[in-house]
Amino acid sequence: MTPGAVKLGCSGWDYAEWVGRFYPRRGVEDRLRHYAGVFPVVEVNSSFYHLPTLRTVESWARRTPAGFRFTAKVPQEITHDRRLQDVEEPLRALRSAFKPLVHAGKLSAFLVQLPPSLSFHEEEVRAFYRRMAGDVPVAVEFREESWLSEASFALLEEFRFAQVVVDEPKLPVILRNTAPFAYVRWHGHGSPLWYDYTYRGEELSAWVPRVRELQARSSLVLGFFNNHFRADAPMNALELSERLGLSPPPWTGRLLPADLPGPPSGRDAPG
Repeated sequence: MTPGAVKLGCSGWDYAEWVGRFYPRRGVEDRLRHYAGVFPVVEVNSSFYHLPTLRTVESWARRTPAGFRFTAKVPQEITHDRRLQDVEEPLRALRSAFKPLVHAGKLSAFLVQLPPSLSFHEEEVRAFYRRMAGDVPVAVEFREESWLSEASFALLEEFRFAQVVVDEPKLPVILRNTAPFAYVRWHGHGSPLWYDYTYRGEELSAWVPRVRELQARSSLVLGFFNNHFRADAPMNALELSERLGLSPPPWTGRLLPADLPGPPSGRDAPG
């Protein structure tokens, strides 16, 4: 199998604390346009809290290059409030909201992040997966140990949903392909907030063979850094991209951490 492409980015782009380190100190009028000039993909994290309007999603499609891609997090109403039950209406709303990206060929996946209080029940999960299945690929992030069972992985394989490979304090890193594509999220290991964390150089180097292993078995690897404090997410995403030898998006010039505004990324500094 020919190794698939690897596309790395961040969970979101509209963070005030990124100004001066990722965004220029003088600010930029369009943060998404600037972000898309550096990365090939972004994860829409805000949709977990509220769905964007059609006009907003249309503008995302219009303001980004043709080859740029999005993924979108499924609303908490579906995963945390309704706990995967009676989700037909909010699923219709989700699909309707993101139609402009689907029509533009820019939506690569929906991300289902499960609540840590929800345990695995096979028939309930099967019913939800059946409703979730559609034209947009799906990735599922486990947050509770009972989901790390053979029955759970078998369901992902049956529906061709990707198991999200997560780097976080409570669950192990599991490099298991359950779909044609792979999905990775780096949350960090901060305390008390996981996301308040800077990945050190040796930690990023340890991820190189893991990403290569996923790449060898996938048509596409999507990876997102969620440690947004201090603009650590874009800095770490760029550092890992460099260590993997990834080319910058074809619509940009070469952009490496040293080319960006602000202080150096501190690749080998303690996190």
